[in-house]
Amino acid sequence: MLSVAEQRRQSTGAKSASGLRAGTRLFVGEVRSFPARLAGVALACAVTAAGVGACTLLLVGVSGPGFPENSPAAAAALDAQNVLSLLLSLLLMSAVLVTGSTVSLWTGQRLGQFAVLRALGVTAGRLRRMVAADVARLAVFSAAVGTALGMVPLARLGRGLLVERELFPGSTGLPDGGQIWTTGIGVCLAVGAVAVLAALASVLAAGRVSAIDLLKDPEPPTARTARSRARLLTGLAMVGLLCLPLLFVMAFMDLPGTVRAAVAPGLALMVIPTLAVLAPWAVPPLTWPVRVTLRVLDRRVGRIAAAGLRAAPARTTAIAVPVLLAVGVAVCLLGAGATVGQAVQRQTEEGLRADGVVTAEPGTDLPVTVTPPAGVTATPLIATEVTPPPTDFDTRPGPARAWGADGSSLAKVLDLGARQGRIADLKEGTFAAGATQADGHHWRVGQKVRLELADGTARTLTLAYVYKRDLAFPEFVLPRSTALAHTASPYAEQYLLTGAVASWPAEDSRRVASRATYLRELTPRDPADDLAVRLIVAVVSGYALLAAANTCALAQRDRHSQRAHLRAMGLGRFQLLRCVLYEALGAALVGIALAAVTALACLVPLAAVLNAGTGTGAGALALPAFDVPWTAGVLAAVVAAVCVPAALTARPMSGIHHQFARRVP
Repeated sequence: MLSVAEQRRQSTGAKSASGLRAGTRLFVGEVRSFPARLAGVALACAVTAAGVGACTLLLVGVSGPGFPENSPAAAAALDAQNVLSLLLSLLLMSAVLVTGSTVSLWTGQRLGQFAVLRALGVTAGRLRRMVAADVARLAVFSAAVGTALGMVPLARLGRGLLVERELFPGSTGLPDGGQIWTTGIGVCLAVGAVAVLAALASVLAAGRVSAIDLLKDPEPPTARTARSRARLLTGLAMVGLLCLPLLFVMAFMDLPGTVRAAVAPGLALMVIPTLAVLAPWAVPPLTWPVRVTLRVLDRRVGRIAAAGLRAAPARTTAIAVPVLLAVGVAVCLLGAGATVGQAVQRQTEEGLRADGVVTAEPGTDLPVTVTPPAGVTATPLIATEVTPPPTDFDTRPGPARAWGADGSSLAKVLDLGARQGRIADLKEGTFAAGATQADGHHWRVGQKVRLELADGTARTLTLAYVYKRDLAFPEFVLPRSTALAHTASPYAEQYLLTGAVASWPAEDSRRVASRATYLRELTPRDPADDLAVRLIVAVVSGYALLAAANTCALAQRDRHSQRAHLRAMGLGRFQLLRCVLYEALGAALVGIALAAVTALACLVPLAAVLNAGTGTGAGALALPAFDVPWTAGVLAAVVAAVCVPAALTARPMSGIHHQFARRVP
């Protein structure tokens, strides 16, 4: 005979197994009946798994073998780790935001089913567990498909692209088969956990459904799950812990200009997810100017679209969040690079006084001594390094780029933008430093500083000159004799020429360019870094726009009856099409507006800091630069991502009888 406790345990186990089987049958029925509802979530999880898996494989591959210290392979491995870590974090951030909004819509479309289950006696806790299990099943299965089909090919493609741009060691391959299997399984489980966490608000909302909801009129999807106390507290915590400290550091702390400039893009990357979390509270006020504009542009259809935006702020928020993510990341990251490149170009144009520049072809060096032809004066710039002393912000500074040159000769071919002292005072026993290094160490002209030179020798030198244009030119300038004495195998990085530049003899290993040609062909941004940023922007923006397209499609599937009644009230086919597009574009405009605010908050301080070092004066207007082709491309992709799925799903060109006869999913 079984005891009472054993009988209860067996009964509980049987109920759990029965509930699991029932939940599985309901999930399978959902997949068979409404596959379109699950397509967006499944695709998002599959893409996430493939991208995260590929990044993880590349990170494992580049982190495994040891590389000789200070070798090109070690530098490439470090660059690869930085790029892949940033890409991996952005992918996971995108997955949380995008999956959460998509699952919210999916759950909102199932509220009627949940009400029926509650009427049949299903408890709130069991309903929450069932919804969480559905999300986990779908995420893990989709992640498995994405991992199997896309992880290894995407990793190989990414490796080839990074090797081509010297961002990945060419001698390093992908991990072996065992590590690939382990990585794939771990990625599937991680994507499932991320999906459940992202859908937590929807899971909790499902438990709040009651049987009485069967008697209520249907509500717009996500209307009950748009705002939650947990989301508000999370957003406020992100403001207090992430945004405000960075803002305080950038605005009030006594930091070098380049440090504040580096904080500005980081602040933008913190503001974007914070706005995404707080979007249910930020989006509704921003719809007011959009609604007014629609009413003015189209008095009949615009009024209907404006009413739709006002009546369903949760739907607008679900579309605006991925648009904010795509446009904000693209404009901020690419704009930061373009703004820095603009400052480098401007500093070079203002500082270069030479009539011509001689540079070496790749793989060759220029000798430190040169005999110029008659009528030409050449100033060799000796390539060397200087390691400054540590500061509170950089306790282990690395070697900084430096030039070796005579001060009197350098003054004739370069204007570095004097802040203190004179470049002509640069002689043996002294050195010149850029404003960034001087501000970071609180140096003043005449101060003695102990520096570590390129050969590891520590020498105490006197600061003779502080200059502003250290963004386009090296951070230190040493006397020529000092650079030659403390640099192993010295060579000249450039020859700056004055006089009859055209008389310089042509050689295969050297390239001679006039000042105008040199400035026209100058590439202020590093090609490898530029490619890495564009790769990150392409992945994140594409992922976010995929979520926006899926959200627009799901949102239209719940509005068949509304569109049918609009047609019956006299709205024509093209008018209904305009109504659908107005709403989709209106929601996208709200996301673009939030992205514009974020971009300005990031790029204007960055431009102001960089403008202070151009030599144009503190009163000059600081305007950021934008990567126009990529920005325009992202905006065009936004329009296509929100308009095409909405129009295809709504089918506004159908007849009235098809609108009424269409089955509501």
